[in-house]
Amino acid sequence: MSVTPPLSPSPQKPADFTSYLTFKLDLLKTEMNRRANLIYRQEFGLDVRLLRVLRAICDLPGRTASEVRDLTLIEKTLLSKMMAELIEKKLVRRTIHPDDARHYQLWPTASGTRVRIASDKIGHAMEQEMLAVLSAPERNALELILGKLVDGLSSASSAQSQKKSGAMKK
Repeated sequence: MSVTPPLSPSPQKPADFTSYLTFKLDLLKTEMNRRANLIYRQEFGLDVRLLRVLRAICDLPGRTASEVRDLTLIEKTLLSKMMAELIEKKLVRRTIHPDDARHYQLWPTASGTRVRIASDKIGHAMEQEMLAVLSAPERNALELILGKLVDGLSSASSAQSQKKSGAMKK
């Protein structure tokens, strides 16, 4: 039985890893976060991730840390450290959950709300600057396409989770 060797890139043209969508998206995200972190750290003493958590808490006050983790996609241990920092900076406060004393509810403080509002203005301005290379129809198409991709991945992830939990019950 003969096995066909895997195809390898020709010596004239190396594999173009930069053509992958995930690479391009990661490149954009990395550069956008780098620029935003410079500004946000200078203005507020916070980075993009901390602001993401603060924004989630401002948008959905009273959520638990587990709910915030699910919304922000930040790993549990890192989120715990971030929550401690936001509480120490008095941008977030926590209260014991009325239904379950093992959990805390998270609330923005007045300072946290002010930081969120100010950072949103800066964030929107940075996005507009980055998107200025696109026409209005291109920006609309980008929003539509990204929304479809996110929805598709979320649906696939939910289906996979349901499949796993169903298999675990058997």
